[in-house]
Amino acid sequence: MNARTKQHRAWHRQLMAEWNARGQNGCEICGDTFGQALAHSKKRRFIYTKEDYFTVCLLCQKCHTKIEHSGHENMEREILAIIARRV
Repeated sequence: MNARTKQHRAWHRQLMAEWNARGQNGCEICGDTFGQALAHSKKRRFIYTKEDYFTVCLLCQKCHTKIEHSGHENMEREILAIIARRV
């Protein structure tokens, strides 16, 4: 296991503890609950900072796949827009 993987695992534990405390229950796009997962704004191979790792939103499987396959720039733009709508 390389150093970046170890760092991501440590950040993941922190992120999940914070996220579970929020109590978010459904996809932040459509509200569905099937196959929920946190979607990062960048592909993991491009995440080097804790800030980037923690830039996430909760998506259902369908919305996560749609955003994930829309290209790097669009993926980041969409995730940041979803986060901006929270406040």
